[in-house]
Amino acid sequence: MSRYVFGPVPSRRLGFSLGVDIIPRKYCTFDCIYCQVGRTTEKTVLRSSFVDPNDVIDEVIGHIHSRQPIDFVTFSGSGEPTLNKDLGSIIRALKKRMSTPIAVITNGSLLDRPDVRKDLAEADVLMPSLDAVTEDAFVRINRPAGSVSLISMIEGLRALRAEYRGQIWLEIMLIKNINDTSQHLEVLKEVVTSIGVDKIHLNTVVRPPCEAAAEGISEERLSEIQDFFGSTAEIICGFRKDHVRSSQEENWEESILAILKRRSLTPDDVARVTGLTRAQADEGLIRLLGEKRVKEHVVDGVLYYVATK
Repeated sequence: MSRYVFGPVPSRRLGFSLGVDIIPRKYCTFDCIYCQVGRTTEKTVLRSSFVDPNDVIDEVIGHIHSRQPIDFVTFSGSGEPTLNKDLGSIIRALKKRMSTPIAVITNGSLLDRPDVRKDLAEADVLMPSLDAVTEDAFVRINRPAGSVSLISMIEGLRALRAEYRGQIWLEIMLIKNINDTSQHLEVLKEVVTSIGVDKIHLNTVVRPPCEAAAEGISEERLSEIQDFFGSTAEIICGFRKDHVRSSQEENWEESILAILKRRSLTPDDVARVTGLTRAQADEGLIRLLGEKRVKEHVVDGVLYYVATK
């Protein structure tokens, strides 16, 4: 059973993404109200060695050599990946042993640090976040560790753009009545334009958040905001890739549980990941529900499953 690798996960941006989790559960610099993993239990900015890099590398390469469709290897999961000070050495080692592109999903809070930017230099795609450009909205949405400031976040993104030669896809999570006002969006667009990212990914709450106050905005409003930001903006809500696994996993339940510990999935997601029919996925999820290994959440009429622990 994998300790650090999960999926491939049906990603909204990266196709089938093999997740790599190198952080203990909910070690993070933020405690975002929309996080689907749950409340942060260890809010910190201290970088540490949490795992054996060689074990992580061996797991990733083992999965790459399987016959599963894998479009990206993506560092994400239970916490903020840049908190692991071995991130750079792991990425460099993987680049020597595989051709699959590497992405890093980060909240962007440590990008003002030169050591963090150096660790990210060889990734193919970086996906930082910037949800707010006013201190009030920043604190309400992201609930940062005390030493993380909005100014340092923006300065870090600018420094990254100046040094990094890969793609930067900036995600903005839009929360109803917090950062979706016209006034806030005007300033946000100005800041994002000055940074010069390659893509702007507009998102809103569609999966179960850790706080009920994190409400998503409407599809119509998202479309208006996309038009406002212009041609580099994309709406990323929803997984749209058509292909599925070519064969079923023998031990699909454990594989799915590994994903559900880190993010929620719909029954259709489970079918895509495993190669099961929708009926088989439903049957297995109902069994896991009866065993109390998963629980259900409904958001805007859509059923999601998450692991109970």
